[in-house]
Amino acid sequence: MPRAPGALVGPRPEAMSAGAGQLAVAGLGIGAVAGLSGLGVIATYRVTGVLNVAFGAIGMMGAFLLRAAVRDWGMPTAVAVVLILLVAAPLFGLLIDAAIFRPLQQRAAGVAAELTAGFGITVLLVGIATAVWGSGARTDAPSLLPAGSVQLGGLTVPVGVLVELGLLAVVAAGLVLLARGRTFGVAIRAVVDDRGLAELSGLPARRLGRLGWAVGCTLAAAAGMLLAAQLRLDPVTFTLVLFETLGVVVAARLVNPAVAIAVALATGIGQAELIGVQLGGRPGEVLAAVRSNLFVAVLLVAVWVAPAFQEARERVSVVPRKGTLAEHIGGWWPVVALGVAAAWLRPQDIGTAQLIPPLAVVLLSFRALSSVGLVSLGQTAFVGAGALVAAWTPRFGLIAAAAAGALLGLLFALPVARKRPLHLALTTLALATAASRFMFEQPLFTPPFAHRPGYLSGDRVFLLAEVICLGAVAFALLPLDRGWVGRRLAATRDSEPAARMLGGDVERIRVLVFTGGAAVAAFGGALWVYAAGAFDASDFDPLRGLIWLAAATAVGISSAPSLILAAAGMVAADAAIPGASAIIVGIAALTVPWLRGEPVQPKAAL
Repeated sequence: MPRAPGALVGPRPEAMSAGAGQLAVAGLGIGAVAGLSGLGVIATYRVTGVLNVAFGAIGMMGAFLLRAAVRDWGMPTAVAVVLILLVAAPLFGLLIDAAIFRPLQQRAAGVAAELTAGFGITVLLVGIATAVWGSGARTDAPSLLPAGSVQLGGLTVPVGVLVELGLLAVVAAGLVLLARGRTFGVAIRAVVDDRGLAELSGLPARRLGRLGWAVGCTLAAAAGMLLAAQLRLDPVTFTLVLFETLGVVVAARLVNPAVAIAVALATGIGQAELIGVQLGGRPGEVLAAVRSNLFVAVLLVAVWVAPAFQEARERVSVVPRKGTLAEHIGGWWPVVALGVAAAWLRPQDIGTAQLIPPLAVVLLSFRALSSVGLVSLGQTAFVGAGALVAAWTPRFGLIAAAAAGALLGLLFALPVARKRPLHLALTTLALATAASRFMFEQPLFTPPFAHRPGYLSGDRVFLLAEVICLGAVAFALLPLDRGWVGRRLAATRDSEPAARMLGGDVERIRVLVFTGGAAVAAFGGALWVYAAGAFDASDFDPLRGLIWLAAATAVGISSAPSLILAAAGMVAADAAIPGASAIIVGIAALTVPWLRGEPVQPKAAL
């Protein structure tokens, strides 16, 4: 069955015309794979305190390696599976633990640093897969599930579903036994309570952490390989499909395997049962969107209603020194250079150059958020919303987009302003995923064309206007670093208790800054859609937002000139080699912060 964009997987063909019971059987297979993926995330988080947001990309790489080993290299399927699950995936887990996450924890990096490292891994793996295997979809991945079916209680149950459920049961039982064992069980509980104290007590915390990463990566690869034959295999979509199962982990508060399995199975059954509901017209379109993206809906609901996560103790973050006014003005030469280039570029290069100012404005929105210690994983929701509004209202699109972004940011920020950093990060990511699946990818909301205002119809004139808008945004953000406003924001960022003692309303300040950051991002989206000439949902998928965040973090999230140069470099790299920016950004996000010294990350996320 053709898979709708964003769907985890649909019921097998033999279940499509069956009744509710038969559809539920098909849904159990869907839920089992989602549960297996979720258990891998929980296994890593329980023993390291790090949310492995790269699990989707790891599963994607497992699927591509399986296909390449069997179809391209002629390797027997069983041998390929053993090598990937028992060699490649565990070794990759040990590598990223030793090279990235263990040093981050030793340097007391915050939650945002760990998340950014995970996103860097995701971006890097997607970029590598695209470079090696291309961005086109593959449909010839080998199946690991046996054919045939058995009769149970009047239902025809595919043997593949029984195998998936059996794997889930075995993995869940193994994790439970490990957690309750005399050696690792005590160490797990001690590490969860206080990792530093556990290490000082001589407990095998480091060995346990390595085991957690090895098991987590292995289960992610297993989930990817199980889905490989059931989905169109392309790097971006496959990664996002796996990532959507994060909702079952959030519902389990990142630590409860039983809840994760129950939610995964229930969601899989629910998605399958919706196949039997038939509606016409617009209600039918809405139902189809919900059915195809039910795991996204679970993620969105889970981050809003789940109690606060039990995060590790607050860790210290280092904020870079803010430059003086003269330094910032002197550092605006990239804006001037863009303006000069706009006047002298060849006509065939103007179209590419038009994408630089919009991306630079989007990256500057992260700078606004960092002024109060916020980092958003959902900027694509605001960028895409601004693009939609601008496309529908070309005459006043720039103003309308900024206003719409501010309104959306305000409505979103108010209910979640008091949540903890990791919870906030996942909430914004859920918003971006839901916006992509339920709005940007639906023809009901997207216009066929995006016409610029009449006074900006010329390409060179529009590029000059973009440069002026970029300079205006950079100038408007200057008060974030100095004066009364800068001091109040710095107090909110550096020490919440101190800011409250001085009479500052921390939640209100964060909401206002987040609203402003959303308006800036939406303004960048309006410039983006006018430069592209059409609304393309792939420009605003959640993975694109992770690339933006990784790029902003790598070059220095508080430096406007660096962010502008990063935007120019990303556009130029993709113009030369499609997808090259993902690889460059992934490598930079994992290496540049180390070259600068202490990882530079805000304390909170929204």
